[in-house]
Amino acid sequence: MSVRGVSEYGFSLLQQIPCALNRAYETLQILFTDIIPSNLTGVIPNAVSWAYHTLWTGSIRSCDMFETTGKAADLFIHGNIIPQSDSRVSAVLLLHGERSHALTMKHLGDIAEEEGKAVFSVNLPYDDVNPESHLSLLRQSIQRVEQTVRKNGRILSHLVLVGHSRGAIEAAYVGCVENHPKVNAVIGIAGRFKVIEPSHRPCRDSLKPTVKAVWDKVKPFQPMRPQFFQIAATNDWCIDLEASIVRSDCVNCQVNAGHLGVLYHPDTLQSFKRWISNF
Repeated sequence: MSVRGVSEYGFSLLQQIPCALNRAYETLQILFTDIIPSNLTGVIPNAVSWAYHTLWTGSIRSCDMFETTGKAADLFIHGNIIPQSDSRVSAVLLLHGERSHALTMKHLGDIAEEEGKAVFSVNLPYDDVNPESHLSLLRQSIQRVEQTVRKNGRILSHLVLVGHSRGAIEAAYVGCVENHPKVNAVIGIAGRFKVIEPSHRPCRDSLKPTVKAVWDKVKPFQPMRPQFFQIAATNDWCIDLEASIVRSDCVNCQVNAGHLGVLYHPDTLQSFKRWISNF
């Protein structure tokens, strides 16, 4: 390599240093302002509680495991199914985010239980290559929820899908795009419901068809069924606020938190409790 070539190569490396430092700073900021605090205050306590209630008391238990195209899902029931006076039951199905676990949303299940709801959660293996595989498992989960309620001699009156991040997208897809007859409401927490381009937090190509289909159904000021609730994190490092709150005419809540921390923020818990009590 010539002296000039070495000089140009060195200059090119110097130009990349500010970008690399900026990325490192952003990563550290995400870790110390959202990921680490949220794990300490939310995820780890939930994990301990999940272990206690699954391994010791048995109040959270796997009620069904099913699979399709090589993918398996595990459906859990939290506590007992307590009917209203006419044997009708309102149920909640919790959908975790990508590369996550149902235990991250256990505290929301606890709130729903306190409000007298039958609570279910499911571990879903999200698949970008073949999204129909996890969508099929989600539909089966809804069917199993109804069957479980029926086996307990009850009638399913309402079903609310509650999803975080990727779970919010899939909940909106099955509830709003497919207009699933059993779903009465969707609560999306830090979900991406619109593709925004260009964006500092872009939607990956494999997710765009699903997100665009959701956006076509949840565009502002068009009739909605099921009811659609949105909770967005104003400091979300994963999703643009504009993509998470897409309907100002529907009930929404903006929380001063990050993508993970929004799950455990007091404003989220208060809004969730208020909304879920209506079903």
